[in-house]
Amino acid sequence: MELKKVIIKSHDGQSQQMLAAIKWDTFQTVWSKNESYQLTFTAYDDTSLSFNLLSVENSVIYDGQEYVIKQIVDDYNGGEHSVQVTATHVMYNLNSVYQYDLKTGDNNFTLSEALSFLFKNVKNYSYIVHGTFNSSKKLTDFGNTSITEGLSTLKETFKIYAIIPDGHVINLYSEKEYVIKTNKVFRYRHDTTEVQLQYDSVSMVNQVQAISTAEKPLFSPFLVSNDESIKQWGVRQGARVESDTISDTNQMKTLASQSFVLQPTISLTLTSAENQSVKMGEIWAVQILETGLLTKVEVVTITRTPFSDVAPIQIELNNSRANYLDAQKAQNKIIKNIKTSSGGDNSLNMWVVGNVEE
Repeated sequence: MELKKVIIKSHDGQSQQMLAAIKWDTFQTVWSKNESYQLTFTAYDDTSLSFNLLSVENSVIYDGQEYVIKQIVDDYNGGEHSVQVTATHVMYNLNSVYQYDLKTGDNNFTLSEALSFLFKNVKNYSYIVHGTFNSSKKLTDFGNTSITEGLSTLKETFKIYAIIPDGHVINLYSEKEYVIKTNKVFRYRHDTTEVQLQYDSVSMVNQVQAISTAEKPLFSPFLVSNDESIKQWGVRQGARVESDTISDTNQMKTLASQSFVLQPTISLTLTSAENQSVKMGEIWAVQILETGLLTKVEVVTITRTPFSDVAPIQIELNNSRANYLDAQKAQNKIIKNIKTSSGGDNSLNMWVVGNVEE
């Protein structure tokens, strides 16, 4: 069990108290790359100042990070008063900080220039770029946006791999700088009690229409397809892809192909039986001996219950084409073994209904 303290700080910074009245097995942190950084817990009323500081917009300080209380459920039940707390990382206060200046029309920015413009006059926050983002990109009507929405735009435009907060510093990583290769392995039924592989074909796209939206169209509409995916899965059409500047059809094909999702996605979630040292961005292997599955994955979400001696770590792992193909390879091997053991007889077993004579 961890011995780290939980501190409650008032919104005005005038009061700061250590919180002891926590139901420790409810204290949970969730860090999910580019999605969510938060903690939740339930506390009981011990009439202390720290308990009474549990109100929205006050802060929870834990493990060197600040989380702002956004939701409180005040619960009176069976003579006990408790509160359920949800607090999000202080980075998300940038949802309510705006850059009102606007760069109208199409403008080319480097990432450094775009960040400098976005954070102009923003107080108490800074950013660090890890990795190389050399090329300039076109941004249209950039500005008049919350800082978090602006960061989301830059993430998509410059292909920023990960945006990770550390206090009031926003770290922006390239894939090369973020991902950490390891030789570690999650082994089912050894140090990992459960592995879930969730397959989803809903978002598949292997054919889209490309169209010019220029005032005078620069090419006639045409379909862009991935024949290999269509052969395996059938036609899965997606929303048309538009451009008002591209005139070269090959360039348009390249742009349209970026919207493809050529095979079902696979989501891997596992529960680690041991309190292993797992970090965001690490590359681990997942092994299931029963099926022969062995695939390398990136840790993208870690859910911890740090004050519990028994609660396992829950880990979500990235989805990639390689992971899907590894899983399919293992499944095909099982099917082949079943066919071999049954002598290749794939006929259905039939029941005959009738009378039994004694």
